[in-house]
Amino acid sequence: MNTERLYEFLVLSHVLNYTRAAKALYISQPILTRHIQALEAELGVPLFRRTTHGVTLTEAGRLLSNQAEGLLEKCDRALSLMRERNMPVQGSVRIACELEISYAAQIREFTARFSERYPDIELVFDVIAENTPPSLCTRYDLVFTPCEYAQLPTGVVRRLIYSHGTYAVLPPGHALMTKSLIALHQLAGETLIVPYAWEPFGPYARNWLLAEKSTRGRIGCIKAPNLMTALFLVSTGRGIVIAPRHVRNMVTKDTFVIGISDRDCRFNEYVCYNESAENGAARLFFEEFRAEYIREQA
Repeated sequence: MNTERLYEFLVLSHVLNYTRAAKALYISQPILTRHIQALEAELGVPLFRRTTHGVTLTEAGRLLSNQAEGLLEKCDRALSLMRERNMPVQGSVRIACELEISYAAQIREFTARFSERYPDIELVFDVIAENTPPSLCTRYDLVFTPCEYAQLPTGVVRRLIYSHGTYAVLPPGHALMTKSLIALHQLAGETLIVPYAWEPFGPYARNWLLAEKSTRGRIGCIKAPNLMTALFLVSTGRGIVIAPRHVRNMVTKDTFVIGISDRDCRFNEYVCYNESAENGAARLFFEEFRAEYIREQA
């Protein structure tokens, strides 16, 4: 199917008038009519019904119209990737990755494969142990972060990579260590150590609020500047931490990690891409990562 014909169909399906559609497409009405007839012949079904005031969509036309924009976007993305892959690819990509997400296997594995495919592209990684404010997205080509920013800087796009449950990190000898799974309400009377507690758009502050709600305020709080500090405080018996799945690779042997059953207690992983930097190598990294790992929202 010719993508230009599909685009012409999409325009006509929106305005439902041949004259207006032809004008918007800068072609004559007879040419548009022939193109639509050819598309209908190719598909073997009528897409429009003529009326005294224009046209209406048939059932097949409505179905195609609902899918056409997504099809065109995928075609454009594929063509863009093909063009970029056929060009001499070089340059560097600056990537910031929050500490927790740096333990994600898919990022390490994809980075290794990308470097094998494009040896002339230098990937410069900074693992960030502190908070990742929205402004960080303008200082790097890509940022991997758990933060769901309320507002992104101009020229930055965000995509959800993964959303998963959380875990409670318990100090040695804690009473809950015998459980296979715990609920937030069971943390009543505990002290929660909260990394980045001042980040309202971050997962730690959000899960802290959920814990307060579930325990009806019967939970203490120690604010920590980062996750590693929080985990150290856990190991000394100061409290517990609600953390992502990757924390299992970060804790000491004498601390315990137990899953949390509350479905709303989540940890999301995002990639933010700085389009405004106009870095072709970064765009290639983002597009290939998106094609492999990100399931677009309907």
